[in-house]
This record gives sequence, structure tokens and C-alpha cells, in this order.
Amino acid sequence: MTPVPSRSTLMPRLLATWALLWAAFAPPAWALDADLRLNQFQHRAWTAADGAPTETWAMTQSTDGQIWMGGPGGLLRFDGVRFERFPASRSTPFPAGAVLRVMAASNGDLWVSFLPRGLVRIRQGQVWQVPESEPVTAQRLRYLSEDAEGRIWVGGESAFFRFDGQRWARADELPGFGGMPLGGLVVDGRGTVWVCARDRLLQALPRGAASFQTVGDCTDARSLPVVDGQAWIVDAKTARRLPEVSRAPMLPGLSWAARRSSPTWIDRGGNLWSLFCPAGLCRRTLPISSTDRAAVVGTDPIALPEPTERMGAAEGLSGDFGMTMMEDVEGNLWVATKTGLDRFRRAALVPAALPRGTSNYALAAEPDGSVWAAASATGAYSKWRLSGVGEATRLPAPEAQVTAVGRDAQGRLLMGGSTGLWRREGERWVELPRPVGAQGRWVLGLAAHGQGVLASFQKLGVQRFEDGVWQPLTVPGETGPIEAAMAVAPDGAVWLGLKDNRVLRLKDGALRRLGPAEGVDVGDPFLVHAGRTRVLVAGDRGVDVLRGDRFVPLMVDSADALTGVSGIVETANGDLWLNGRKGAVQVTKADLDAFLADPRRPLRHVLIDALEGYPVSATSFWPQPSVVEAADGRLWFAGITGVAWLDPRHPRRNPVAPVARVTGVRADGVEYPAGAPLRLPINSSMLELRFSAASLSIPERVRFRYRLEGMDRGWRDTTTRRETMYTNLGPGRYTFRVQAFNNDGVPAAEEATQLIEIPAAFYQTLWFRAACVLAAAALIWVLHRLRMRQAANAAREKLRTRLAERERIARELHDTLLQGVQGLILRFEANAARLPADHPARAAMAQDLALADEVLDESRRRVMALRGSPEAGGSLSRDLEDVASQLARDYDGECRVVVDGRERPLKPEVREELRMIFGEALLNAFRHAGAARMTLSLRYGWWGLRVTLDDDGRGIAPEVLVDGRPGHLGLAAMRERATGLGARWSVTSQMGKGTTVALWLRASRAYVTDTALMRDAVG
Repeated sequence: MTPVPSRSTLMPRLLATWALLWAAFAPPAWALDADLRLNQFQHRAWTAADGAPTETWAMTQSTDGQIWMGGPGGLLRFDGVRFERFPASRSTPFPAGAVLRVMAASNGDLWVSFLPRGLVRIRQGQVWQVPESEPVTAQRLRYLSEDAEGRIWVGGESAFFRFDGQRWARADELPGFGGMPLGGLVVDGRGTVWVCARDRLLQALPRGAASFQTVGDCTDARSLPVVDGQAWIVDAKTARRLPEVSRAPMLPGLSWAARRSSPTWIDRGGNLWSLFCPAGLCRRTLPISSTDRAAVVGTDPIALPEPTERMGAAEGLSGDFGMTMMEDVEGNLWVATKTGLDRFRRAALVPAALPRGTSNYALAAEPDGSVWAAASATGAYSKWRLSGVGEATRLPAPEAQVTAVGRDAQGRLLMGGSTGLWRREGERWVELPRPVGAQGRWVLGLAAHGQGVLASFQKLGVQRFEDGVWQPLTVPGETGPIEAAMAVAPDGAVWLGLKDNRVLRLKDGALRRLGPAEGVDVGDPFLVHAGRTRVLVAGDRGVDVLRGDRFVPLMVDSADALTGVSGIVETANGDLWLNGRKGAVQVTKADLDAFLADPRRPLRHVLIDALEGYPVSATSFWPQPSVVEAADGRLWFAGITGVAWLDPRHPRRNPVAPVARVTGVRADGVEYPAGAPLRLPINSSMLELRFSAASLSIPERVRFRYRLEGMDRGWRDTTTRRETMYTNLGPGRYTFRVQAFNNDGVPAAEEATQLIEIPAAFYQTLWFRAACVLAAAALIWVLHRLRMRQAANAAREKLRTRLAERERIARELHDTLLQGVQGLILRFEANAARLPADHPARAAMAQDLALADEVLDESRRRVMALRGSPEAGGSLSRDLEDVASQLARDYDGECRVVVDGRERPLKPEVREELRMIFGEALLNAFRHAGAARMTLSLRYGWWGLRVTLDDDGRGIAPEVLVDGRPGHLGLAAMRERATGLGARWSVTSQMGKGTTVALWLRASRAYVTDTALMRDAVG
């Protein structure tokens, strides 16, 4: 035997889910009421044009709410919206193409038998085929069932088996078994296995027992249904409940009925449904109610009445040839025919049995709980009494069009239209006189007022009838007929709705006006409601409610929910019911109070539309009223195509939570199986996800919200769409989550999730991106350095050109002008030396020569400055070397320039100042100190720049070091320049031993970057 996956992990959760589903619909809340006629259930048919299968042989409902159907066309599933064929994989193909039986197990598995033979189990979309070596696969398996322990029982023509999750065993070898062939197999709510052996012996195997026991006869049995957990047997003429053979407790929460289908069915409402009668669908009502069934004991048969109703293709059934049927966990009846699938459900609104072709209904509640209705047809008008569950009885009455209905002060019924006005007295109608000019005018409203009657006429306005006399209603400030929608409040106040957003209140001669300034914003009012506690006005723009001295517009988030309102009822508990264009709208007192406390938030409401049995749409404007509250508390709504009722005291809500599912994944056009975590190919960027939730009562109202974690920041809401698409997805791990809500907002117990991973290509990895960032940064740095180098080279070339020109000028000045001046001075000194020492002119000439020397020294300084450059990019060592070379030509002595470290560009102002400081120091060493050897050292360090000049001259006197030489500013100027740079400067000297001038400047003040160099050069 091939090993199979364990059931232990799935059983508890799925059993709990199924328990919730079964507990959700206790009769009669979700039963098909036996009191209703077949055409009062909401019916929907699907045919092949809708994708429905043909010739369905078997149906079942799985724990996720889906209906599975099998037949010659294979295996399909249906979520209420879409039929989907279940394909077998190539690795595990189905043993045959035709599906004979299907059965949903409580752990979520689906068991499928095939024709002519074969058996498979489907678990979470994976198919496991029972090996052909097992004897069970040789049988044509017509019966599938599951017991309370989760064991699977299957029966065929000549053998009977059971499966405990690991191996198959022969059930027909159990003690007491009556023998083959098997004529029926079912398990009831106590876990008892019931079989019809040899087609005539009814046998039972109680839960925990080891042998079968014979409990009766099953000859001619057509079905073994399970109703409320109790096993029944149905033949052609009778139905009886099978005896209790087990004391085991009824297992709560297991929907035994939805596991299988049958051509004969007893639903929870006490209806017996059958096919082949001889064609279509037949319905019988068993003579017991849902509460009586629990008290039925023994095996006395109940005689089956004749079919009370039949339905075939002519009445809308998908086909005349029925195949099988079942009841789902929400109480809907599903009928499979040879050409389609049908659903019958009890809607919130029950239609009255009015004839087809009628419309324009006016309603009035009668004291006995019935409702009086006037209807119009093409050229014909009729009056009806609606009672019970919607039975319609035609009443004798004037055959006239009715546009308004009301009652007078004595409670007598009034009806009016374009051809007359009548009052009912007993069983007869008395025509009342009309105001002058009322012929052919519609009556727009009728209401008792004091001892008289108020009537609103088209064009004639509001008129008052009392003691056989009509008088127009007059209002101070209003001229002409007052055409208005009207209502009379319980306190006797008359409310009038006039065009242009005007509302008037009249009581005891007092008039109160309300208009746009008081919040009225409905356009032209065509309905005024003055109920028990609320006053509302409806118009073409919506509905306003009076709060204190102002009207407040009712704001809802569903489009058109409060448009076209032609009827309003306020029930005793304060709830509002409005009849509008989209259907019946309920607003609870609590929700209305909450809205009036904060009108900025939308008003919570419940919309009951055509999907819940509403007759299409409310008639616009008239007849009125279009909704009434009957004496028994039921509400009757008039629509375009009929009248329907509901009981607000027993609201029908669907408590069965849907089960959300991810049904498909497509990435870049390739389909992948949903469910298990997916690892998509590299570079997958487009992702399509499909999802669903089986809520079979009103699948059109199932609402979803979803999000893709890793992409979406919040939830996305959707209603009709059951798929979504994401584009431009990058590599990473994503989790797709789906939540589902049924038609009444009940959420799914769990989210559906789909894990998706898109691996990253090497160029999408983090390390690759980091490497790209580093490479880009390196490239930018290299380009920056190249640009800086280019700019620096350009700057140097520009400076070199400037320097060359300045050096040329300085050289020419030195070689011509200064040398000429120097020669003149020497000749002047020689001529002065020829004069006697005491000659008066010699002293004057000596003074002039001293002044000429000073001028010559200053000229040399200017020439040295001209040879330097205030711009960045030059070399201080070269500048000072040039200065030393010039001075060496004029004076005896030599100077050696020593550079320690890599020479770095100096800031222009620093270089200029250093050149001036040490140019002055060199001039002093050459001229005044008479030095023969000098050493100029420049040490470039990362911490700073140090410049030192050592000479072997005669030295400087101490007093000169302190105060300077009289009439000379050289030392003082050098000190001031050094201080201005923020440098440390010192001069040390000893007479006869030379002098040392030293300066240190930190790097941040001395050096310049390439960026600054380029900026200075370009700028």
C-alpha cells in the first residue's frame, strides 16, 4: 500500500470549520420555508452558456464552501460565480474521464469514484490515486460516505470497503452484514452507518459496534436522507424516520447532508423534493414542521402527499430532466439537470403572488394584518388583498387608476386617482365629490386631518374636505394653489414640502418655515414623512431628516442608495425603512443617532436590493405610499414589478463565513499552482493573482480585501473583481493575503495566503549594488581627480605664462635700469671720492648717495616682487632661489636652497607673504650681513611648513634685533607679515657668528587643495 499523508494536522481545523458552518443555520433561519410557494423562492439557473456542466451525476459541498460536480464531462467546482474544471496532472492522471460519485470529507479531502472504475482522493489540490493493486479499484463505486472517526466507506456492485487512513479493509466481511448488492449507504449524526443490503435489508452499524444489526426492510427505497442528523428512508409512497440504534450523542457541527446528493431530498424546512416526477422538479410538503421532527420517534411511515408544485423548463428550470440535488450549508437547494444547474433560496424579501404584468402599486395596511393593494396594468386596474405569506385575493372595487391611498379620521380607506376619489364603507366603495377643476388631475396624497381629509391634487394644490365641502388650504405668504407633498404628524401638525427646498409646518394656526438656511437640500420635495418621532423630506437630491430646528442630509457611502425614495416607515423601535430606487434601505435608530451626533461620517445602513428579492426598483413619485407596516409588524414594499414583504423582527442574516482561497498565480504569462510557496524565475516582474470565496447565497455580494506584503502599504478593497495584477516587481519575498466577507459582512475565519519568492539575479543582489556604488564612487573620484589635474595643469600653464612675462620684465629692468642706476651710483661715488674730505659738497653728495642706495634697494624689492606671482600654483623654493640668484649677481656670496619633503602648493597669499619675508631676509644677509654662505631650508610636513634661513654673516646687534635699525623697517615688516599669517617667527643672531631666521606655519593655513587651486586659476 502506498503511504498517504497524515490527516492529523488537518482534521481539527477543518472539523471546526465545518462545525461552524453547520451550527450557523439552525432551522428555520435558513430553511426553505414550507409555507412559501415555489415561485416565492429566489431562483437562479445556470446553463452551458454560463459554463455549467451537463449531465451532473453527483454533487457535494467541500469544507471551503465550494460545490463539486461530477459526470461524463469530468470533475468541476463552483464557487457561486465561476465554474472551474479540475484538471488532473500528468504525473497523477485520473483513472477515467467520467466521474460517478463525489464525496467531501470533514478534513477537507475530496473522494471521487469514476466510471467504469477507479478511486482518487484530492487533498489541497494534489491528487492521490488508489493503486490498482487494491481490490476496491476494481469496483464500480456508487456509494461513498464518511463516519464519525473519519473512516471512508465505499460500496460497489459486489463489494463493500472501508478505509482507516492507512489501509483498505473489506466491510462486507464484518459480522452481521446481510450481503451484496448494496442498495444504499449513509452515516447519520450519531455516527451510525446505515446500509441497504441485498436491496431489501435495512442494517445499522452503531458507532463503536463491531457488527451490523438488521433493523427493518428497505425494499423499494429511493433514498436514505439525513435530516438534522437523523436518518430517514423514503420510498414511492412513504417517508419514515429510522429508529434509534445508538446512544452515542449527536455530533454537533457535522453537516451530514451536504456530503452527498440524491434525486430525492428532504430539506430542513420539511419539504420533500424529488426528480423524475415524471419530469422537472416536484415539491411535497411533509405534514410535520421543523420542530415536530425532533419529537418523531418510532418507525411509523408518513404518507407522502401528492406533489403540491412542479417546475420544469417552461417555468424557468434549467432543464426538464433532473439528475440529482443537495442542500448546502447556507440552506440553499441545488438541483442539477441534464442541461444545467439551479439554485433555490429563501431571500430576505418574499414576493406576493400578484399576477404578472401588473405595476404601479399603492398600498394600505389593514387592521387584520393584511395589506390592501391597488395595481395597474395596460388598460386595466385591480385591487387585491395580500395576506399570509403573500397570497393575493382580488377584491371588488372600482376599476380606476389609483395614485394615492389613505384613511380618514374614522379609519375608512380612501383611494384616489385621475378619474375619481372613493371611500370604502364596509364592503362597498362610495365615490366622493371632487373639487372644481379636479377632473383628470392626479391625487398625490391623502391623509386624515381633524374630522376631515387633506388631499393633494395635481395643479390644484392641497385641499381640505369636511362635511362634503372642499376648501383650498391657505398659508400666509403663499399665493395660488399650494402644490406640495404632504404628511400629517401624530400630533396633528401638517407638514408640506414645496419646490425649491421649502418645508412648511402648520399647527393650530401657527406657521413655521424651513428652507435652505435651515439645511433643506433635497431639491423639489416629492415625499414628506411625519412618523412616530422623525420628520423626513425626500426629493431628487436625497433625503433630509429634521434634528431640532434644522434638517440634516443623510449621507451614505453607497451610490444612489437614498435616491428616488417614495416611501418611508418608522417602526416602533425607531428604525427607519426607506423604499428607494436601489431597493429597501434599513437605518437603525442607533445608527441614525450616531450619524446625527457626527454627520461627517457616512450613515450606516443596510440595502436590500434585487439580489435579496426586491422587485427591481421603487416606483418614482407616485403611487403613494409605496411601503407600509402591517398590523403584524411585517413591512410591505411596492416595486416596479411587484410587492414583497419582510419581517423586521426576524431579520435574515447569513452567519456562514466564507472561506477565502487563492485560486491561481500567473507570472509573466506562465501559470503556477496556488497554495504551496512559489519560487518564481529570476527577473519575474508581472504577477497576476486570482482569488475566490464560496458564499453561495449571494456570491455577487462577497467582498474582498487583499494586500501584497512587500509591495502594498495597506489593504485594497474590491467587490466584483476576483483577480489583481502587480507589475514591476523586484526580487524579494512577498506574501499575498486575502480576506473575504459574505453578503452580510461576516468575515472569513482565516486569511488566504500565498508565499511568493522572486530570486535576485546577480546584478540585483545587495553586494552587486554595493559594488556598483563603490565603482561609481571610484569612477567619480577618478574623473574628479582627472578634472582637477587638468584644471591644475591649465592653471599652472597660465601662471607659467604670467610668470615668464613678469620675469622677462623684471630681468630687463634689472639688466638695464637697475644696472644703469648702479653704474651711475658707482661713478657718482668715484667722483665724490675725488673731492677733498672737507669739501662742503662731499657731505651733501654722501647723503645723496645713501638716498640713491635706498632707492636702488627698493627698486630691487619691486623687481623681486615682479618676478614672483600672487597666484596659486607656483613654487616658493623656486621664487626664493630666483631672488637669491639675482642678489648673488649684485653682492658677494652664495645661497643654497634645500627642500625637505614633497613640495605642496601653497595658498597664494601665504606664498606671497613668505616670499616677501624671506626675500627681505636674503637681501639683509647679502647686503648688510656680508654673508658668504647661506642655506635656505623649506620642510614640507603633513603637520605644517617650516622655512629657515641660516647665514655666516657678521650678525645683528641685540638692540637692532629688539628695536630694528634706525630708519629701516625690514625686521618690523617681516614680523608683521609673519604675525598676519598666524605663523611662529623668530630671528636669532650672534655678532660675528651669523643669523637664523625661522618661520613655522600649520598645514591648514599653508597648503591649498586642488579644488582651491582650480577655483583660483579659473576665477
